[in-house]
Amino acid sequence: MPNYNTRLIKSRRSYNITEMASLLGVDRKTCQRWIKQDGLKVIEKGVNPLLIMGADLISFLREKKEQRRCELREDEFFCMKCRRAVKARVGSEEVVKTGKKIGKNDSEQFKKTGFCEVCNTGLNRFLRGQGQD
Repeated sequence: MPNYNTRLIKSRRSYNITEMASLLGVDRKTCQRWIKQDGLKVIEKGVNPLLIMGADLISFLREKKEQRRCELREDEFFCMKCRRAVKARVGSEEVVKTGKKIGKNDSEQFKKTGFCEVCNTGLNRFLRGQGQD
């Protein structure tokens, strides 16, 4: 699920499925699936057109985004192929200085690389300071 721009949605306005689909850039079937399967709240069931309050849509999209969030421990990477947090294959980890300064304290940036222990895909993670998060 991509990151939808919730700032485009007005919280006190109601949207029908077609308006919601065009606003978010998704298909109407996606919006209908959100209502039927994922529990997006409608104002009144059994009435055409189905209307969704903007505030309900905003909270629904933010909740979906939080469900996808993946917290990483210090020794983990996010594998784009496996779509989950994984550890690097033993012996493949390497920390490289990027040469950039980041943050208010101008701390150095490091890039930690390795290969996924599950699917052998290349992994990258950016770190600040002395190779720490």
